[in-house]
Amino acid sequence: MACGTRTDGRLTAGQSKTRIKGVSTDSRTVLPGQLFVALRGPNFDGHDFCAEAVAKGATALIVSRPDAAESLAQPVAAVAVEDTLTALGQLAAAYRARFSPIVAALSGSSGKTTTKEMLRALVEPLGGLATPGNFNNRIGVPLTVFCLEPNHTMAVFELAMNEPGELAALTEIVRPDIVALTNVGTAHLGNFNSYDDLKQAKAELIVHAPATSRVVLNADCFGCSWIAERYCAGREVVTFGIEEPADFRAERITPLDPLGYRFDLITPDGQATATLKTFGRYNVSNALCAAAIARLMGIDLEQLCGALESFRPLALRSEILEIGPVTVIADCYNANPDSVDAALRGLAEFAGERRRVFVLADMLELGDEAVMAHREIGQAVAEGGVDLFATTGEIAQWASWEAGRMAMRAGHFETKEELARALADELQPGDVVLVKGSRLMALEEVIERLKELLGAPKAG
Repeated sequence: MACGTRTDGRLTAGQSKTRIKGVSTDSRTVLPGQLFVALRGPNFDGHDFCAEAVAKGATALIVSRPDAAESLAQPVAAVAVEDTLTALGQLAAAYRARFSPIVAALSGSSGKTTTKEMLRALVEPLGGLATPGNFNNRIGVPLTVFCLEPNHTMAVFELAMNEPGELAALTEIVRPDIVALTNVGTAHLGNFNSYDDLKQAKAELIVHAPATSRVVLNADCFGCSWIAERYCAGREVVTFGIEEPADFRAERITPLDPLGYRFDLITPDGQATATLKTFGRYNVSNALCAAAIARLMGIDLEQLCGALESFRPLALRSEILEIGPVTVIADCYNANPDSVDAALRGLAEFAGERRRVFVLADMLELGDEAVMAHREIGQAVAEGGVDLFATTGEIAQWASWEAGRMAMRAGHFETKEELARALADELQPGDVVLVKGSRLMALEEVIERLKELLGAPKAG
């Protein structure tokens, strides 16, 4: 692959016809024959590790600092570009153009990783590729694209965004045949001037997809309806939903004991009984999104229902843990007002007559709405039958303050250690504890401390 012509860069060292066997952005894991792209981040500069990458066998470099390649002991090909992150995307787009699998790209304010994991269980046995882990940003998506091989018949890419232009860039790299939005809520609202601006940024997934791409949207989501009216003219739109009429629907949703749901999966070309062994009715909506994408990719209903029944969530995403005498719902990979509200409804349904305990840390990236959003969560907790409410974080204290003002038992803790110890003293056998917070708040530390204080978890 001629990196220079595909990245608007210029060759500053080595041979233009140097063959590369892969692409890496991490000098610690680079393999012999790979291209090393020197990225710059807030806490590191990949140019400082070019020598390490070459020592491990990298045969080519993409740099924005030519001097980083000039001082190397071993001669390697080096391409100088203005911005290495942009160049990584350009190279991935050129590589993607070499293949022709059926490609689906999905995004949304919440549920996109879970939906992608449901689809992984379907496409990988059929010779497909799916985004690994959370490789859903401007680094992870290109690296996933480089995993494409000629034998891949289909591919599912998860695309994330937290500012305008990100979805546009990622969509143009993967060139999807199918695009889907799980929902459009208030996640990352603080990075935008208004909710309309956020919705427009989500719509980049559609606007920047090929004109022939089919669109999958959540019929129960106002933001998705707003996008459909403004950006989907002339496109084939397929909908999924529980509450509103939709092409893919869940009817007769029945909670299962001890966990999960059974429902009638209604599709345009047939119906089947589906079983989902996960916490939270919102995961039924995620399953409907996965079903719509799968059917558009040509996967039959029997395979679809089998994959849904065998699906289990990733760690910290509605994960059920039995810790000593209590049940913990570890749902702390992300948090925004919509997902917290959905999780609280799930807690009420799952706990039944058992005591409900809610642990909340800051919901981040809400901007000027942050304090009011947390106060509203506090009101919802006080009115929603939660028995005990504990918070940690600078902003989450507003939630416990509001709940306490409404006469419920709530407390705020300066540290996660203080919270875990207080919680361990208060918990009773049979309690159900929902733990929810944004990723940067690392609430899994509270869960790990509870394991130490209450006993090791049994398989969930």
